[in-house]
Parts: sequence; C-alpha cells; structure tokens
Amino acid sequence: MIDAAAMRFARLDEWTLASLFKALASRFGGDAASLDEDAILRLVEAARAGDRTAGQRLYRQYVDRVFRTMRGILRSEVDAEEVTQDAMLAVLTSLDRYTPRAGTRFAAWVMTISVNTARRRFRRRRPENTDPAELQRIPDDATDLERDADSQRTSAALLRALAELDERDREIVSLRYGSDLDATEIARALALEPANVRKILERTRVRLGARIELLLNPNGATT
Repeated sequence: MIDAAAMRFARLDEWTLASLFKALASRFGGDAASLDEDAILRLVEAARAGDRTAGQRLYRQYVDRVFRTMRGILRSEVDAEEVTQDAMLAVLTSLDRYTPRAGTRFAAWVMTISVNTARRRFRRRRPENTDPAELQRIPDDATDLERDADSQRTSAALLRALAELDERDREIVSLRYGSDLDATEIARALALEPANVRKILERTRVRLGARIELLLNPNGATT
C-alpha cells in the first residue's frame, strides 16, 4: 500500500510546505509569540537606545525563523546553527543601519543579513555539491510507528529534496516558507524580480512535492 505520508505531498500546497519548514526544530527554544510590525519597530528603536531587554526580544522573535531558513539552505544542522548565531549577532549590532522601507518588513532585513552571512561562510564550499550520502538518511518503515518518527522521516525527505535544488531556488523556497517572506521581499533580498520569484516558487513547489513523495514511497506502490 502506498505510504500515507507520501500521498500528502503529491500536490504540495503552500500551507503544507510551510508546515514542513516549521517542523525543522532548533535548539533555540521555539518561536516567540508573533508581534505586528509596529511592535517590532518599537523594539528596534528601544534596542538602538540601549534597551537590552528589547534586543533580547528581537532575538527571540527571529532566531528560530532564521534557523529554519538556514536549515533549508545549508548542508547540516550544525552549519545552520552557526550561521544563525552569526547572523543574529550581526542583526543586533547593526540596528543603527536599519532603515524601514515601505512594503518590506524588518524580517526581510534580518533574512537578507542571514543569507549574506551564509554566502560569505560557504563561498568556497558550496552546499549544493554535498555528496547525497552525507545527507540525513530517511529512517526505514520499521521506525515509522509513532508520530515523532513520521515527522523525522518527512523532515529528512524535505531536506534531501531541498539539497537537490540549485542555490538560488533553495534560497527562494527557504525564504518563502522558512521565513514567511512574500515575493516582493524575497526579490529585494536576492536582487530579483517579484514575478520571477513567483514563477520559481510555483515550479519548485511542484518539484519538491514530487520528490518528497518519491522519497517517502520509493517503490511507487499504489495497491
């Protein structure tokens, strides 16, 4: 019988892909309650003025979002954690250089710094050239007895499918579903056109769905 988990990804929608990214857990404590943009900008101003608590709240607001995005882009959890810490330090020590832009949230600035941090670190070692054998292995069916095992299995399939994308597509998908940026924000972060970003997202979501389905159901059994 075809794997029930695999069937969920045959037509991968945006909500499902965002949920898969959400399941990429970090050791940073989980997401803080989401704040609206006005509240974020008040924290930015307070942190600029030396309020350490405001800086800590900004850190908590974005650290897990940055990690999920970096985990989608980079080759390993350790790399993602290191880049996340470096990027968040850069964010908090560069607040004086932040200027709000109409139609672009503070999150987009945070993620632009994060992507640039990852690029600098791995300029000489491209993550897309990783040997597939080094990627996290998908547990076999014998381990898929409980919800946690199923979650680990689908997360591993997502990561393997992402690793097969080229760098640009992987960045775009990770910024959209790991960071919840929209096409305009992603386009500004990566110096692309929004229409091009939308086309890449649509095409890549279909490709990811097909690949995840195959990884979860490698035998392709339908009966």
